[in-house]
Amino acid sequence: MDSIFSHQSVDGMDGDAEGPPPATTVEITVPRDVADAFAGFTDGIHLWWPVSLTHFGEGTHPEFTDGELFEEDASGRTRLWATVLGSPSANELQLAWHHRGNPDLSTRVSISFTPAESGTRLTLTQDGWAAGETGVEQRAAAPDWEAALFSYRRFMGGA
Repeated sequence: MDSIFSHQSVDGMDGDAEGPPPATTVEITVPRDVADAFAGFTDGIHLWWPVSLTHFGEGTHPEFTDGELFEEDASGRTRLWATVLGSPSANELQLAWHHRGNPDLSTRVSISFTPAESGTRLTLTQDGWAAGETGVEQRAAAPDWEAALFSYRRFMGGA
């Protein structure tokens, strides 16, 4: 069976010994217009983000609030995932993704939403890893974007 993703970077996580690991890129198409796709990604993230990719597990609630993406559990504990960079638009969202909640070890997650024949193409790229072992650790701890976007695609009505 073919992958539902049109592209993903090479799976090797080492990069070169001194340099940062290569970027991770995942592309999907959802059967919605750009504005709906963007709103589903941002406003509806708590409805589609896989529980298995959260820090707190069952009962968690990821949400964009005041320029930041947090996860909150049922008891009110929070964990910062990312900070929104610049002014998001329906076509693009840029995030500083915080490694294990640490803003000092952030990578860049770029999400673009472009019209496609059958809806909207979403392209997510995570890059900006640190060099060496820190970068390898960042990449290993990064979300499984393929699993997350599979869930998002289903939420948006994709097959």
